[in-house]
Amino acid sequence: MIFPRLPLAAEGALRDLVARRGLTLSEIGAELFAEGLRNLSELPAPLPMRYSPAESEDMTVRIPEAEGAKLRALAKQLDRSLAIVSGALIEIGLRHAGELPGQIPVQYMTTQEQLLTTKAS
Repeated sequence: MIFPRLPLAAEGALRDLVARRGLTLSEIGAELFAEGLRNLSELPAPLPMRYSPAESEDMTVRIPEAEGAKLRALAKQLDRSLAIVSGALIEIGLRHAGELPGQIPVQYMTTQEQLLTTKAS
């Protein structure tokens, strides 16, 4: 589990993506984090030391242990906090959000199927 810190603009874009995809903030955050790791070359240099609470938002994201180990090594290498590095990776993922696999659409019953189900009850 990580606690990324995102600038408010990125947090707003993340919440929009959550609303469009119908998943939880943590699920989308984990997908974007993984996408950020795949596109690590886009990591801006240097990363900020920290964000003020007024200009950022914290969130909770569950990631696999292997990705957590990569995050810890990268944060140590960059001499930045886990929150700043994970937030930057999620921001990279947001730039590639169109490349993420889509959500399977919900299959609703037709009116005919609803009538048959209601009558059978």
